[in-house]
Amino acid sequence: MLDQPVQSGFSKITQALSDPAREAMVSALADGRALPAGELAGIAGISPQSASAHLQKLVDARVLAVWAQGRFRYYRIADDEVASLVESLVNLATKAEGAARRLASVPEPLRQSRSCYHHLAGKLGVLLSDAMIRRKLVALEGRTGHVTAAGLAWCHAEDIDFIPAHAPHVRLCNDWTERVPHLSGPLPNAVLHHLLESRCLVRRRVPRALQLTRKGRAFFDRLGVDIPF
Repeated sequence: MLDQPVQSGFSKITQALSDPAREAMVSALADGRALPAGELAGIAGISPQSASAHLQKLVDARVLAVWAQGRFRYYRIADDEVASLVESLVNLATKAEGAARRLASVPEPLRQSRSCYHHLAGKLGVLLSDAMIRRKLVALEGRTGHVTAAGLAWCHAEDIDFIPAHAPHVRLCNDWTERVPHLSGPLPNAVLHHLLESRCLVRRRVPRALQLTRKGRAFFDRLGVDIPF
């Protein structure tokens, strides 16, 4: 009798992401927003009826989560791990297509600073992550890590609302424009929330792109980060 192959079930996820319309809808949610089916249908260029079937497939594969508010159903990326997977797939697709050609078409504001699910990405996200690691605000063990006592003190000093509940507090997430990892997870999520709430960063017209303000530059100065743009 032949041994049965061990299957983890990831084919269900890859099948859910394999359609261009579903790719467009997932990409539209990559900044952490929650959108209704009708708006996602318009983004994907398909009918509302077709969008419902596509969205259900993504929910069944646990790529998206959905909740009802009144008569509307809102969809979002299921969690940080799914967001990291999507970013890794974008990174892989960029390599396959040719990094130089693909990256040349990326708007510079998107490369400089953007949201990746609920955390900071792009050049500014990498600079933030490097500074947090260099100053030992976080400690990495492989691709995950935890906030340190120095990190908690920094959060308190900067009025960042972070409570170290379940570890890991940070994860490495591949940055598809910078080709190096930035940090994702509960702590980077809290940092981006603080930067947006305090208007250290403001949203641009380009989807996901963020603009660094004068107040934001002061925040990064205190962290010892030299912003080259």
